[in-house]
Amino acid sequence: MKIQHCDREQHVIDALKSGRWAGAWGEEIRKHAAGCAVCSEVALVATAMRREDELAQAEVRLPSAGLVWWKSQLSARRAAERRATQPIAWAERLAQFLGVITVIGLSLWQWPRIAGWFGGTKELARVPASGIVEGSRHFFEMLGRGFGQSPIYLVLVSAGTFLTLVAFAAYAVWREE
Repeated sequence: MKIQHCDREQHVIDALKSGRWAGAWGEEIRKHAAGCAVCSEVALVATAMRREDELAQAEVRLPSAGLVWWKSQLSARRAAERRATQPIAWAERLAQFLGVITVIGLSLWQWPRIAGWFGGTKELARVPASGIVEGSRHFFEMLGRGFGQSPIYLVLVSAGTFLTLVAFAAYAVWREE
């Protein structure tokens, strides 16, 4: 099968693209296309393709390159913020957990006094302030004996451990920058 070809096909396409097809400038090329089977098919296909292109342009509006760039930069900044705050969030959760454990331990330790505040036996609530100091000293001494160390040593070890955790969290945050 031989493919038909016309020397004026490109003129028809150019006239359709430039908008001369519909005006007075395109009268000669329209007459030719009406008599030439190849050019009439080219005009029909080009018109259909142009209509489809106009519909596609009307339906889909692509955002500008600047907007896409800005959104990608914003997304990258948010991801970096999340990575940077992960150690801080971890340290906060650890501190909250230790705080809850401390409150539970203190509540169990001072339960008779707490029960006295809520209308329990009045005698348990009348522990003198010196009794609280003695009780806490007794608690630390008992804890120290359990570990075989003095109470001051235990407090210093706890403070050192806390400072080490803080230093680790600070290093993890600053390392990401």
